[in-house]
Parts: sequence; C-alpha cells; structure tokens
Amino acid sequence: MSAESLFRQIEEAFLVINPEQSQPVFLNEAACKLLSLDKEQFVNSSLWLQQIQPLIKGSTPPKEHFISFQGRNYRLGFSQIHDDQCNSIAVHLSEDSPSEETLHNFYDLVDNLGAYVFCKDTNFNYTYANQQVCELFSCSLEEIIGHNDYKFFGENTGKELIETYDKPVIEQGQTQRNEELLFVDSINEYRHYLSVKKPLFDQDGKVRGLFGISTDITQEKKTQTQLRESELRLRTILDNVGAYIYIKDKDRRFKYINKMTEELFQRKSEEIVGLNNFDLLGPEQGEEFDQTDRKVFELGKKVTCLETFTTPDDILYYWSVKIPLQSEQGEIDHYIGISTDITDQKRLEQTVRESHQELELRLEEIKKLKDELQTQATHDSLTGLYNRRYLEDHSPLSFTDPSRGTTSLLMVDIDNFKSINDTYGHGIGDKALKLLADTLSAECRSNDLICRYGGDEFIVILPNTPQDSALMKAEWIRKNFQLNTPDTLAKIKQISISIGIATSPDNADCFEKLYNAADKALYAAKKKGRNCCVTASESQ
Repeated sequence: MSAESLFRQIEEAFLVINPEQSQPVFLNEAACKLLSLDKEQFVNSSLWLQQIQPLIKGSTPPKEHFISFQGRNYRLGFSQIHDDQCNSIAVHLSEDSPSEETLHNFYDLVDNLGAYVFCKDTNFNYTYANQQVCELFSCSLEEIIGHNDYKFFGENTGKELIETYDKPVIEQGQTQRNEELLFVDSINEYRHYLSVKKPLFDQDGKVRGLFGISTDITQEKKTQTQLRESELRLRTILDNVGAYIYIKDKDRRFKYINKMTEELFQRKSEEIVGLNNFDLLGPEQGEEFDQTDRKVFELGKKVTCLETFTTPDDILYYWSVKIPLQSEQGEIDHYIGISTDITDQKRLEQTVRESHQELELRLEEIKKLKDELQTQATHDSLTGLYNRRYLEDHSPLSFTDPSRGTTSLLMVDIDNFKSINDTYGHGIGDKALKLLADTLSAECRSNDLICRYGGDEFIVILPNTPQDSALMKAEWIRKNFQLNTPDTLAKIKQISISIGIATSPDNADCFEKLYNAADKALYAAKKKGRNCCVTASESQ
C-alpha cells in the first residue's frame, strides 16, 4: 500500500508535500474538514503560503510546529515518507489536543491494517502494540507494554531481534527493512515476517524509540519452497516425456534440454547448453524463436505459440508452451518450454481445409443452380414477374385465408398487341410487355400478387381490396401506363391497356370462377372500345 493510499484512509488530518513542487500533493478528507478548506482554497491561503511552505524550503522541516489560522491553533507534525515514487513529507494537522474520538479512530484503523504494528522505547521495551500483535502473543496490551522480545520469543530469538534488527534503528537512527524468521512461543512454530522499522524522534531530534510494521509472509515462503521442490522433481522426469523440453535464462541461452531435443538438433546437451537462439539457429530462424522467448520475460506469464523449424528437407511445426520460473527473490530469470511436434496434424489440417474449401465451392455452385432453377420455375424470363404456374399454386390462399378479406382480381392486357408485333416487330412488343410489368410492380403493394399469365395477359390479385378500390387501382395503372409510353415506346403512335375486374365473394368464391368473371369483364372492356376498365358487375 503506497503512503498516499494509506493517508487517504486515515481519519486523522494529513497533507502530503513534495518539497520540489510548489503545491501539496494532496490533502485527505479529514484535513479539508479540519481547515474548512478544499485543496484549491488551501493553496491560495496564508496558512500554506506564509506559514507551511517556508518550513519545507531549503532545509529539513522541524519535527513539530505550532501555527494559528482563522482564530484557531494547530499543531503540525512533520515526517519523511520514503515512497517508491518519490520522497515526500507528511504533515499531520491537529488542534492542540486531539480529541478522544480522533485517537480512537486512529487506533481502530491501525488495528485493522492487516499487519503487526508496534512501538518500542530506547530500552527495546514495547510502548504500543496493535490488536494483531496482541493476538499473536496471546496477551493483552497491558501484558505487552514494558516488556521486550525476550518474553515473547525466548532468549535466542529475542536477542537476535534486538541485536540485529532493533539496535541499528535506535542507536544509529537507521530505517530497517528486513525479512525475519522468528520462532513464536505462543503458537510453537517458525514464522516469516517482512518488517519495516523506523526511528521515532523527540522535539530535540533525538531517537526516543522505534515504530515498526511487520507483515506475515509465512505462506508465501512455503509456496516458494514447494515450487522449488516441484522443480527438482520435474527435472527427474523431463527426459522421459514425449515432448521437446528445454530451459532458457533471461538471455535466451539454453540451460537444459532433454533427450528428444538433442535428437531434434542432432547435437549433445553439452554442445547446446550456453548457446542462444541465434548461435544455434542462425539470424532469421533465431529471431522467430527469440520473439516468443522475449514475451515470456516481458509479460511474466505463460506464452503459447505455433513455431516452425526448417530443415534441409522439410518444414516442421511445433505447438510450444513457455512457462516462466521464479528465483528465490521472486525474479523471473528462467522459463521452461514444452514443444510438441504437430507437423502431421498441420498437414492433415491443410488437406481438410483444402477439401472443405472445394466442398464449399461446389455447394455454392449447387445453391446458385438451385436458385436459378427455382426462379425459372416460378418467374417469367422476360418481365421477371411470377408466372402462371406460381399463380396457380399460390392463388388459392387468397380464398382460404380469412385474414386476406375481400379479394379482387385484375386481368390486364395490351390493346391490339398482335398488331403492334406485326407492325413494329417483336422487339418493340417485348418492350411494351416490360413497360406494363414495370408499371404494375410500381403501382401495386408488396403483398399483391402480380404475374404474367401468358402472351400479353397479366393477372393481379389484390387481397383486402373491395371492388371500388380495385377499380380505382385499375384506373391508376391504366393512366400511368399511358403516361410512361412516350419515353419508352416513342415509335408507337398509340398504345393502351384494358382491364377486367372481378371481386370475391361478390363475383366468385374461388380463383377459377373469379378468373372467368374477370375475363368476361375484360372482354366487355374490349367491346366497349378498349383503353378502359370494366368490373364484372358491369359486364353481367
């Protein structure tokens, strides 16, 4: 936990200052409340500019200082912070006498830090211990204060603690960071602790004791020991594994290879150990292997990859797993690699891939052919509309589905179409048919069924359409067809369409009857003089 993170959690008022900066690093929430200022207000205040800032410039600040601000007296306690990021100064702000509640909150925080916190005087006797220390010694605070480590760790361990770790702090004012292995009588076992001990000074700058924080790292040490033992056991079986096993250091130099790896390179272990990738494989192939090797140390975690090894006769493929190994100090200084030959599998995959691609190509061709055949079977090749076969298969739905309501049928053909073909040729006749098809598609709804029934005869089925609406639609189609003819069929002097209209159930209750009724209406339109729309009701 960084100093900043710790002070942010403390309910005591603190600010942290970097002597090299013109502004404080931060004020914790308690400091803002105590001063009734936020950080920006504090930076611009006389408290900072005139009273605190001068104390930290050009010399070591005093251990304690008293100031007045806005009619209140404050005590400032200065202490150095040696953080990983920078050396800063922590300033504890309090009124002349801290409240009982404040002290209670501070001690409560210390009791819940998850570490062993304690203070000792110059005689190495405890003057304070947090709840975790009390639980470790199975003693109350009153039973701890005034006694040294001889009582709690025994003569040998107690002497080592005082002589080796505590004396440099108290007698020389040094800060000590050490890993301590201690036998704890109360639990009858050895425990590993990572301890930081700092001197405490009085107002005259003399050491009056020490402050210590210890973290139990016993479990971590056991894990490291188990890892080393597992590594030793692993070494005894590496030569019997059906894979290429090797160990490299941070410089990617081989430290170990198993028998299978010797056979791959056709060289003995002693000839390869000490060589790096470039020594063994040359610049081009050495760089390929070196890239993934570097990732293990850069990322500090397992790396899996596909690697190739080129021989004079072939290209071999390997699936490699590279696992970092830690030293006793926790540094990743080696990795163990396990490579499996998957050359046969890659060749099989390539064969399967090629076969799959060929199959997909054939299936796509079959699908296209099927779609084309389906279109040819259901659509008219000239106009793109549905054909007679599709209409006869789907038209019964208009008479059996109640949701379609009243159904109307339009029978449309081009007036004097045979004469147009004879006079202008079949090419112009085809253009006329396409124009009529386009007009019908543009003017009808998406759920209307339009088809070329044969020759120049077109059928349109209009679901949910009564006779008067069908007649209006027919007239709209007829007029729009005539409006479009000058641009498309400029050669034809006069061209028009006639439309017969029949509605179900008024005129019929099935497609065949409706078709016949519409056909009679169309005949009536022709007889009426063409270029008009007639309903079945009018033709009866």
